[in-house]
Amino acid sequence: MSKLSKRHFWEWFKRNNKEYLDLHSKSKKEATYWLCELNAHLRAYYKFFEYSVSLPDNGKGIPKLTITVNGRVMHFKKVDVFVATAPEIPGWQIGALEDPMPIDFLLEKQIETLNIHPTEFSFSFSSDDPDDTSLIIYHPLCSARNEAEYLQLAYPAIYNLLGERAYGSDINHVDVANLSAAGMNDVHPLEELPIHMALRKSAMVVGPNGTLQGMD
Repeated sequence: MSKLSKRHFWEWFKRNNKEYLDLHSKSKKEATYWLCELNAHLRAYYKFFEYSVSLPDNGKGIPKLTITVNGRVMHFKKVDVFVATAPEIPGWQIGALEDPMPIDFLLEKQIETLNIHPTEFSFSFSSDDPDDTSLIIYHPLCSARNEAEYLQLAYPAIYNLLGERAYGSDINHVDVANLSAAGMNDVHPLEELPIHMALRKSAMVVGPNGTLQGMD
């Protein structure tokens, strides 16, 4: 952890925030300079912190600065505390950890390389234990030769669907397999993962006196 205070970063960003509101109108060289500045100031506070900046193209909506640690749950508390100290900055929304996104967000390169789309994936949970959220991701073209590459597409697709907090907190392990290996497993389209994760968390159990137990 740097000796720089949280206040140091937020005061710097508050002074310079308009540079980021105008990123779309800057030259590539100037935009790169300001993005590098943001990265340097953020990592000077904590080396595992990264960021994403979302600027609406049509001028509608609120620009957002998100502090992220790429799903590494051991750093989530530091992100939450850091963002909680942010001052109000007119025109900005400040967020802790990345929100759910479309399944193929920023995956163009992997999709082009593998010539498959993450919407082609299906999944099952590794066990019936509701506390075990390990996943098996299936694709009809998956094999021992390409499973590493398929994992490189499956992991970020899951991250996109669930968002950073749920991805880091709820997903234990991910394997990939050919769809033929699914057998009698309960298989669903990967895009439905958020729904089935929610159902799994809120599983209802009838207790000995007839009451519902285990509801979140």
